[in-house]
This record gives sequence, structure tokens and C-alpha cells, in this order.
Amino acid sequence: MKFLSNLISWIFLPLFMPVYALLLTMYIPSLEEGSFQNRTIYLLDPRLKLALLGIFFLFSFLAPAISLVILKRNNKISNLEIDNRSERFIPILITAIYSAVLAWFLMVKTPAGILPPAIFLLPAGGTIAILFVLLITRFDKISLHALGVGMLMGFLIAYFQTQAQFQLGILCLATIVSGVVMSARLYLGKHNLRQCLMGYFLGMLVIYLTIKFLGY
Repeated sequence: MKFLSNLISWIFLPLFMPVYALLLTMYIPSLEEGSFQNRTIYLLDPRLKLALLGIFFLFSFLAPAISLVILKRNNKISNLEIDNRSERFIPILITAIYSAVLAWFLMVKTPAGILPPAIFLLPAGGTIAILFVLLITRFDKISLHALGVGMLMGFLIAYFQTQAQFQLGILCLATIVSGVVMSARLYLGKHNLRQCLMGYFLGMLVIYLTIKFLGY
């Protein structure tokens, strides 16, 4: 059971969540009402989808992961999961910076109207959520894994509210994954229930509100 919980924790690392969110909306059919379909991620050009996945992978996972390894080698953090609350400030701040740069790049450096707003609001909302975590970390150890699956859930709910046709099973799957991930963190003793729920609802609400009120 411990091996399975660790495996789940690594598969659903918070750094992977933006990429998973894009994969679910890019390759599982959905359609909005009307003929323009300018908010539908599924209908993006396949080459643009691959480019976006590459950019998100770079800024959301690879760059932060490399930074964590560097911090570990320089003894700034005890382990890559940054279990020690007192060591979390710098890694979380670095992740926020990468997320902000990604949001800025997508909003400023891509032609107007080419991307559905949900795509660049995902890292924008992520930046806001991470900054909240920075504040909370001064007083408590919030679950970053729960934050990640909460952000995924909030993104899917907000995005699918713009779509007239979508696969309801995706939301069901995201709900199950959320429960599984938080259960794994609880089983491993990494967090208590309050820390998991706090992370989950923070991530979900921040992403949902960001997309709902800034993009649509």
C-alpha cells in the first residue's frame, strides 16, 4: 500500500497538473454552442496543440523540476517533495515565477484570438494560487498535491461551463483522482485532512474564479 501511495504521488505531482488539464481538453471532444468555437480547446490545430503541450511541459514541470534538483544538490531543501515547511518558500516562489512567465508569454506573445482564454488563464490562476500558498506556508503546511488536483478540477468545471457538449465522465474521473491522491497523501502521513482539504479547495476556487470572471 505504501508503494502504491508513493506511485500515485509521483504520477500526480502538482507540476504535472497543467499538462494533464490540457491533455484532457485537447484530445477528448467538446463543443461550445454556436458556430465560432473560439473557446473550444479540442478544435485547435494539432500542431498548435503539440506546441502548447511542449511549452506547458517546459514551464510547468521541467524548469521547476530542474530548479528543485539544483536546490537539493545545494542542500537548500532536504528532499524533492519539500516535506519540510520551513524549506518551501524558495521552491514555491520559483514555481510561481515560472507560472507567471508562462501566463505572460501566452497572453502577450501569441496573436490575439488564437488561443481560447482558458489556456492562458490556467497558468495565470496557477500563479495566484501559488502566491496564496506562499502566504499560508508561513503558518501551516498546505498539501501541494491536493492543490494540484484542486486546480485540475476547478479548470475542468470552469472550462466545461463554456461547452454545450462535453464528456461528463472527465469530471467524474477528476473527482475520483482527487480522492485517490488525497487519500495517498493521508496514508503516507504527509498531511492531515485539514491540510488536504485546504489545498484542494484553494486550488479549485482560485482557478475556477480566474477563468470564470477573467476569461468569460
